[in-house]
Amino acid sequence: MLDECILPRDALPYTEQFEGMKKAFEERQKTTLADDRFWRMLSRAGKAGGLGKAKEKKKAPRTQPLSEEEQLEILRLCPDGIGNRDHLPYTAKFDELHKQFNKLTGKKLSKHEFWRSVSRVAKLSRKPKPLFETLPAGGLDQELLDFIDRQNPWWKAQPARRAERFRRWAFDEVVARLQSGMAKIVVIRGSRRVGKSVIQNQLVEQLLLLQRVDPARIFYVQFDEIPKLGSMTQPILTLVKWYEENILKSTLNAAAKRGEPAYLLFDEVQNLADWSVQLKTLVDHTDVNMLVTGSSAMRLGEGTDNLAGRMTTIELGPLRLTEVAGIRALRELPAFDLTSDREPWKDKRFWLDLVAHGKKHAKVRDEAYRWMSERGGYPLCHTATEPDVNKIRQQIIDEVVTKTINFDPPHRARSTTLDVQLVTETFRLACRYAGESPRTRVLADEIRAKLQSGVTEDKVSAAMNFLADSLLLHLVPPFEGLGKKQSNPPKICICDHFVRNGILQETLPIDPEALKGCTEAVSTRVGHLIESVIGYYLKGIPGVELSWFPARTDEPEVDYVLTIGTNRIPMEIKYRRDNPTVANRSGIEAFCKKPAYAASFGLMITQGTEGELTDHILAVPASTLLLLR
Repeated sequence: MLDECILPRDALPYTEQFEGMKKAFEERQKTTLADDRFWRMLSRAGKAGGLGKAKEKKKAPRTQPLSEEEQLEILRLCPDGIGNRDHLPYTAKFDELHKQFNKLTGKKLSKHEFWRSVSRVAKLSRKPKPLFETLPAGGLDQELLDFIDRQNPWWKAQPARRAERFRRWAFDEVVARLQSGMAKIVVIRGSRRVGKSVIQNQLVEQLLLLQRVDPARIFYVQFDEIPKLGSMTQPILTLVKWYEENILKSTLNAAAKRGEPAYLLFDEVQNLADWSVQLKTLVDHTDVNMLVTGSSAMRLGEGTDNLAGRMTTIELGPLRLTEVAGIRALRELPAFDLTSDREPWKDKRFWLDLVAHGKKHAKVRDEAYRWMSERGGYPLCHTATEPDVNKIRQQIIDEVVTKTINFDPPHRARSTTLDVQLVTETFRLACRYAGESPRTRVLADEIRAKLQSGVTEDKVSAAMNFLADSLLLHLVPPFEGLGKKQSNPPKICICDHFVRNGILQETLPIDPEALKGCTEAVSTRVGHLIESVIGYYLKGIPGVELSWFPARTDEPEVDYVLTIGTNRIPMEIKYRRDNPTVANRSGIEAFCKKPAYAASFGLMITQGTEGELTDHILAVPASTLLLLR
């Protein structure tokens, strides 16, 4: 029967051919068999040999290929390895795996398609084997040894901490940069709770399950929880030497020469003294893949001088709009312009294509925007099962803002000593003035009145710079075109409007539907808030220089100016329900008329109005602008 079948044995489960073979067998043998029993008989017969040699190799019909993420889902569903996959078809276990896979991925694979996928992925699956039963001491203190043991469970074939299924955009960027070898160290820099450690966990999972990297080649250390390092004067170098001698059983260079480079994953490394000097020493003399993350964006930034040319940095902010759709499994919402080339931005057709992209995906775009309006952009806000939004918001404030302000200022080198209370009050005022450009004197006066203490403008400036270095806010400088030095203050853009609302205990939505019927005063505050949202977003895009244009004698203010090479794009935020008026266009019109500014067109960011308003002004809804990558 197997000889006569047109399909190879592995392609038979859940097909009409299988049903026909089973029926024919039952009629010949005058018996009745369960599907799973008949399949095992076919499987044993195929493996036993003795079949006639086919004239041509049998080919199974093509099935839909799986993405890497979908392959990972199968491997996650079978943490102990798929093992003898032939025992799966026509069992309750298979049915449950099939159901779970379709639910988790949103796919609608038939049982046959899923079986074929399992068969292919089984080639990647293996039952983990421990490298040793007891971690070699190698001269380390027992408490430190136990800590490293817990951090690297794959060495003993134990499951690692569960990796989040949703992958942020930076994950693929990390993998690409590690593979490219452009720099020996990849650094993820961002505020707390944006998902930096999550990316490290996901990288370990990918290396072990998909790339089948030997567990001995992965060394992970989370330095903010590490026990006292005793007499170690260079803990990074000391631990790496221990790892080479006791786990890798070779030097990093020898492993790399064999084509099996090690992966060093260091989290919160910036908490160590001279961390950047130690990493410099390490990468200058070894060939290794290294990923460094940390919750203190400021202190990671301060280490870049020592590592110039040796590291490449990825700045990770809150969720992008496309990621909100992804983490909430709304439906696919593709980002627009996935390249790093900003040259197309200079052409108005690029922005018309962006508007068309937004229209095409309007339904899911608007749904994601509503969620962003309600919950902001921190991943926890979209994954927490807590129904009380205020509790989630307070947790984000405690873990993102309070921890940064309480723990980071004392470590800031070469700066004015920062008082925690001063920084806290400065951030509160920054939230109040989000999307605006108050002078430092105004902020200092308000803080003095609140704290009833002598607060200088220099200290307020230092506090504001600290908050910017920590990525809790961005400071957008005034435009300095034509070499004119500006005395105007920067515009304040807060990391997340959800955080701002919690700090001020004032909920301002940005979703147009939620703004229906709001007062003029609310509309004005929301206008500044959306300026803050867009400013923070654009400031984080590489290759774009962002500034704002202060009003001059014969030139109106322009909310933002995007500088790309020698070209500029003026941008006005007119976030009202009505279409922009002629008066709303004056800033862009005046800017574009100045040949020296090299601006052939400008953008009007709106609630919903879209398309060409004039020959050189294009309206783009804010929700569509946030689809840019």
